[in-house]
Amino acid sequence: MIRLLDFLFSLFGLLFAMPFLVILYIIGLFDTGSPIFMQERVGRDKKPFTLVKFRTMTVDTASVASHLASTASITPFGGFLRKTKLDELPQLW
Repeated sequence: MIRLLDFLFSLFGLLFAMPFLVILYIIGLFDTGSPIFMQERVGRDKKPFTLVKFRTMTVDTASVASHLASTASITPFGGFLRKTKLDELPQLW
């Protein structure tokens, strides 16, 4: 039952957020050239999953935890995405 609710809320959230996703994607194209960030992470029961977010750092930033990366690598638009938590929206997908 909970799985069904997760699916339904994600579906409605995705439908509601789709115009914002498209706008943020287009702005991200001009900001970094590659607006989507994908990373392999370890989830429950050590099963890997792919995390999808909007890119907030420059493309050539080293792949380390964000608190270890240089703050100079965060783009101005990426700073806005982080403050507003809009970089998390693609996870609805």
